[in-house]
Amino acid sequence: MKFLRHLLGITKLDKEKNQCTMEKMGAQNIVKEIKQYQKKWLQHVERMDTNRLPKQALQYKPKVATTCTEDGHNQTTKTSTTM
Repeated sequence: MKFLRHLLGITKLDKEKNQCTMEKMGAQNIVKEIKQYQKKWLQHVERMDTNRLPKQALQYKPKVATTCTEDGHNQTTKTSTTM
């Protein structure tokens, strides 16, 4: 909000509500704007070639490891990587 108020030349001393400032700037709900940005980014990545790193990261599926238990049954566990 500080940024929007600065663009309009409004100070906190003007005691203008945030909602009024957002309406003057034509800003939508921030959650809605973030979701729109994410949707655009996803569409952008989906159009990329498969050898591009962002597309590979989006399509990544972790490998599943199987281990043999003492009684001879296979136990499936997901492998986790730590950074």
